[in-house]
Amino acid sequence: MDPEVRIRKRIPKSCKRCHRRKQRCVGVPTCTNCESANQPCSRAETAPSWHHGMSKGALVHRIETLEAQIAAVLNQTPESTTAQSSGARETTVSHHPTAQKGQLGGVVRFLTFGHETDGETAYLGPSSGLSIAENLGQIVHSTVGAKLLPVNSSDQKSEPWWESTERENVAPPDDAVGSQILDAYFNNMHLRLPFLDRTEILDLHAKRHQPPGSTPQGQFEKFKLFMVYAIGATISQMTETYNSTAPKVYLVTALQFDPAHRESLSIASIEAMMLLVLYNLRSTSNSSVWYMIGLAMRICVDFGFHREARYRNLKPHEAEMRRRLFWSVYLTERYTAWALGRPFSIAEEEIDTVPPHNLDDSINNDDMIIQILSNNASIHVQSHKPTIGRFIASIQLHRIVSQIHTRIYRVDKPVSQVLPEVAPLMASLQDYKQSLPSLDLEEKDFVHMHWNNSLRILIQPFLNILQPQDKLIDTCLSASGQMCQFFKRLQQRDSSGFSFLLVNSVFMAGLTMW
Repeated sequence: MDPEVRIRKRIPKSCKRCHRRKQRCVGVPTCTNCESANQPCSRAETAPSWHHGMSKGALVHRIETLEAQIAAVLNQTPESTTAQSSGARETTVSHHPTAQKGQLGGVVRFLTFGHETDGETAYLGPSSGLSIAENLGQIVHSTVGAKLLPVNSSDQKSEPWWESTERENVAPPDDAVGSQILDAYFNNMHLRLPFLDRTEILDLHAKRHQPPGSTPQGQFEKFKLFMVYAIGATISQMTETYNSTAPKVYLVTALQFDPAHRESLSIASIEAMMLLVLYNLRSTSNSSVWYMIGLAMRICVDFGFHREARYRNLKPHEAEMRRRLFWSVYLTERYTAWALGRPFSIAEEEIDTVPPHNLDDSINNDDMIIQILSNNASIHVQSHKPTIGRFIASIQLHRIVSQIHTRIYRVDKPVSQVLPEVAPLMASLQDYKQSLPSLDLEEKDFVHMHWNNSLRILIQPFLNILQPQDKLIDTCLSASGQMCQFFKRLQQRDSSGFSFLLVNSVFMAGLTMW
């Protein structure tokens, strides 16, 4: 029998968490592993997709086929591709020089989130070199990843993604799917960037079947809810079996509820652009997120959210939400600009506002917030668990990374002249690590992953000028390896979504070690 046809069709008996961690699963409906870890226990209701069900022999055969295709493309030699059986999907790679150039251009544009103008690809900065495009250009066209990363150059000449998408409305999800989507959003996205009011989103979800009304506020609330559905569904597709409404359909429905907020100068426009950027970073869309998140940051500056004096006359809950919104835009803008090698929208020296307080993000009562901040909280208030510790730690770390970007990745001095800047910046990273507060295991791993990535970013520009015995080289290699290990641990322990910017960082860490 053809090894490609030997596909298992049975449904795994273990729960999703044990199946992902490759553990023995005992207990129904809740297994002992999930129960001891205090994690939800769910089981697949359908058979896995074709590439999960292939036998080991079929997988080996597929790897050999893909390696042969990659070698043929790198050597620019024609190769006759092997026909795949009905159970497997194959990505055909053209070997015509023009087609290869177009495919590489598509990868470059995808990695830079840019557009093709006069045949020129978008600029690549120091942290996203052309080597990424050249390597990924061969990989994504020959692996299952092509399903998630469509980089065909022909796609770039079409109309914008929000115009070309089929206009199709969809009803809100039912209770089961809605709970799955919201859990994915709150457990993955919201803990990292808590710029939305959790209580408001849950209330909107409970009233999701009610008509939005004709007021701008009602329309925007529907837009916000369906964007949360779109992002949550995208994360669910990455982390677990999801067979319900496609995320793009939720996106199209959301856009029909908000035709004007994205073009206005308002708090709603900042939230709208943040939601659209976060969707694009976790979907197959190739939008210029750098422009959009830069515009969101400029609107924040127009409102003065980067200055501490702006918050003095705001009510406690409103002030906390505005701080969370500004710093969410800050983190996203910094990370996007850094990964794409672009300049920041605002210098660190222009920001004097402090991060938000580490509160339970479900608290929206001004008096309760005042009690907590004054250390006079009642026992009932103290029962609320702080939930944005990871967010605050990420803010503090990225402020150091911004200094690294400004003082190390500069073009007015040669690399050898900025080497003395490494010691004080490394000391800042070490002090940050030593001062980290107590965090949950997953939060700690997430912060340490980005801390190691920051250490790699600091040292990597000097690898070509350092002596082989220099300890900085060992430090950089160790940080690169630790970054990859923490990423792997997060993916294996729990369902954790990721953006293409994080994939870029992991790839760069692996490339540094190689």
